[in-house]
Amino acid sequence: MTNIHYQSIKVNKIQNSSGLFYGVNIQYKWNHKSQISDGFGKIVGDSNKILNNTTVTKISKKNDD
Repeated sequence: MTNIHYQSIKVNKIQNSSGLFYGVNIQYKWNHKSQISDGFGKIVGDSNKILNNTTVTKISKKNDD
């Protein structure tokens, strides 16, 4: 077993499947599935402006079961 000792810890954000546990604990059958799709792309050049944009993503269906 690994022991890690910190004098202090600061947590800025916990989200999605994150967790912060202290002391002796067991995460029994803990699982999380999520999907994040971003479709903005890449803008290259000087003095570009993005106004009233619309994004589209194509999501492939997978059998995760």
